[in-house]
Amino acid sequence: MALLKIIQKRSKFALRIPHKICINRQLLGIMQTPEVQIQMPAGHYELTIQSMIPFISASQMIHVQEGVVNYAEFHDREKWWDYLFVIDIVLWFADFFFSLPHPWGLVYKIFTNGYFVIWILYEILIRKKYFIINTYSKVSDITKEDDR
Repeated sequence: MALLKIIQKRSKFALRIPHKICINRQLLGIMQTPEVQIQMPAGHYELTIQSMIPFISASQMIHVQEGVVNYAEFHDREKWWDYLFVIDIVLWFADFFFSLPHPWGLVYKIFTNGYFVIWILYEILIRKKYFIINTYSKVSDITKEDDR
């Protein structure tokens, strides 16, 4: 049996949300940790990572080989949006205590609502390619010792 390790890479500000793992469109389970290991026969499979939000996912064909450790690392495309939202949340919270002068308060409201609409459109456009999945394999020391 071959070993497949699925690893989620997250940015500092990303939420810790579980993901559904499907192989050949069959649900294997919900990934609640940053890494899972799956023992499976060697072959070609369609790996699908799906968010708990049903329409956000990504799929990729992977090749699982015996004698090596196969890795599938994934991360979302949200790195810069996460930074922008953290800044916006801090400014939104500060708005309770401080008011910006007349033209700048309106400019801030237009900017924050505008990029929120742009973000929603972006999410809709990439919903089937939300995650970036990278695959590779490594020969592990454990595998070498088992062959002796």
